[in-house]
Amino acid sequence: MASPIRFYFDFVSAYSYVAMNRIDKVAARYGREVDWNVVVLPEIMAHQGITSPRDQPAKFAHNQKDFPRACRMNGLPVNFPPEVPPYGASLHRMAFLRIKRKDPALAKRFALAVDNRYFGLGKEVRTARQLASACKVYGVDIAFDEIKAAEGDRRAKKALAEGFDRAIADGMFGAPFMVCDGNTYWGADRLDHLEYDIKRKIKVPKGFEPFPLFSNFTERNGPLFHRIRGDKITFAFRVDERHLNPREVVHGGWLTSFVDVSMAQTALFQIKRKGIAPTIHLETDFIEPILTGQWVECQANLVNRTHSMNFVEGVVTADGTPVARCSGIFKLPRELRG
Repeated sequence: MASPIRFYFDFVSAYSYVAMNRIDKVAARYGREVDWNVVVLPEIMAHQGITSPRDQPAKFAHNQKDFPRACRMNGLPVNFPPEVPPYGASLHRMAFLRIKRKDPALAKRFALAVDNRYFGLGKEVRTARQLASACKVYGVDIAFDEIKAAEGDRRAKKALAEGFDRAIADGMFGAPFMVCDGNTYWGADRLDHLEYDIKRKIKVPKGFEPFPLFSNFTERNGPLFHRIRGDKITFAFRVDERHLNPREVVHGGWLTSFVDVSMAQTALFQIKRKGIAPTIHLETDFIEPILTGQWVECQANLVNRTHSMNFVEGVVTADGTPVARCSGIFKLPRELRG
């Protein structure tokens, strides 16, 4: 099993707020876990000799426009907090680490609740009472006494120090900061880079390789894989959350797109051509639902052809069980005829 993604954040980091609301969703698409680690960002920056954006007028002016835009792009509420510069957030960190020791999932929800109140609602979160109120608003069941007890939690204080050492060893210099499979990523926008890397490490059966024909659509929903054995080619993909409809099964639209590519490219492979063959007609009959995590293959065959048309039929399986059958007609551009 792949090791968890290490995610470093701080409550005073605006862009951590954006990443906190995205990273677990990104990781879940590929069956990865995320280990959240809070740090004292000013100490990290001081250690690395880095000046705060608040002390860089041009950068801070940019961030005041860029941060709200990043929130809106990710569907997050955003209001500038009442206090500038932000408070120290020492109680927030201690409470997070105390809760994480007992329940890591609850600690994540606590962190989301706190920064939702601060960066999302623009309200102060200084005291244990305010932290408890933030949890209540966000629907997180953490009592005031539990948060208050974090003030003197020696184990949490030790964990914070250890987290600093681990972050420095990982090369952290700003927040949010992610470490995955030996690679590092800085900034909420670099979650796209993280996803780019991990989706190319999807577990696939022996013999399958990424299919090199890319488009904006398949890049967002893929990758697609293919395997060649003699005169046969098989196309496949691994189901993740991006492919699901509200019933938590593979969306028919995505499956139809998958068989469209699979059949068109199978026909070209069988006539020893490479390129794009526009779809004239396409049918997909759905037999069984397809669930997340399943390995889906399309085995198609060219059943007839004319000077300008390929006629194809295929069967789709999920973990070896037939789940759909398909057929299509694809027009050959002039440069592919012959």
